[in-house]
Amino acid sequence: MQKRMGLIAFGIIVIFALIWWAGVDETISIVRSTNWKYLSLAILMQALAVITWALRWRVFLNRANVRESLSRVLVAVLVGIFVNNITPGARAGGEPARMYVVSRGKDEIYGRTFATVMADRILDAIPVMLFTFVAFKYALDLKIHVILLILSISTLVLLLILGISLLFSFNERLAKGLLSRLLSLLKRVFPHKFAGVEEKIEKKFERGIMDFRKTLIDLSKDKVVFFKTLFYSLFLWVVMMLRTFFVFMSIGHPLKIYEVLMVQMAGIALGMISILPGGIGITEGVNSALYLSLSLDKGVAVTATVVDRFISFWLPTIVGGAIS
Repeated sequence: MQKRMGLIAFGIIVIFALIWWAGVDETISIVRSTNWKYLSLAILMQALAVITWALRWRVFLNRANVRESLSRVLVAVLVGIFVNNITPGARAGGEPARMYVVSRGKDEIYGRTFATVMADRILDAIPVMLFTFVAFKYALDLKIHVILLILSISTLVLLLILGISLLFSFNERLAKGLLSRLLSLLKRVFPHKFAGVEEKIEKKFERGIMDFRKTLIDLSKDKVVFFKTLFYSLFLWVVMMLRTFFVFMSIGHPLKIYEVLMVQMAGIALGMISILPGGIGITEGVNSALYLSLSLDKGVAVTATVVDRFISFWLPTIVGGAIS
């Protein structure tokens, strides 16, 4: 925990260093001139993104006969976001947290719930890859070499993560190992809730492995579920792009939607492989640099990035942490 807090503190220092580099006075001036109508729309887009994520996952849960209210699924998603954002690397900590919230008190559904979580994660790769290819085309047409390079790296990283996810999902031995590691992570994040019940929960997870594989295969064959969840996924990414679009509108420096798309897709994988929890500091630095490649003033680039990250990262993290 101390190491994690140290990394978070380091990331926050990086953010303040970015603001200092961009100019504290200029940053404050831009923030003071914010158009609250557009900023409110940006916050609304983030709220819609979280609700859409909950709706998408609930489709998988219903198909797996795990019946939960939307409010409970929404709580699980927010707790998952909180754990993801304090976890370094590929941010896989939120998956077992979501599973734990939904499965708590229902021993027989651990395997099925875990299958829906993995299906949800795997499906998300489709719109990400689609929008990444669109962003790549725009970057190629505009000859923005920095974004082209990072998009190429992002594509390779995302394909690697997708391949590993599929491998773990359909290999029983690897799935057991993954569950064991995820359980260890949960015990570190929520030590008080897991005190004295570690062995009991681990046995439940092991019993659920066969159920997990069967459910995952069933989900992958259901075309209605696939197209319904794909629609939610596409809508989710559209509203996240609109969030950033409205952030720039709010500070009086509108960007074209394809410019937002290029930066978001380029930055996503780099945030996932960051050693800092939630990519704190790294994401802000990378996104600011990418906006600079679009010939934006450094004050505008840094301010917009920090405001956007406050809405997309800090607000959900605070809410998720409060209800965890």
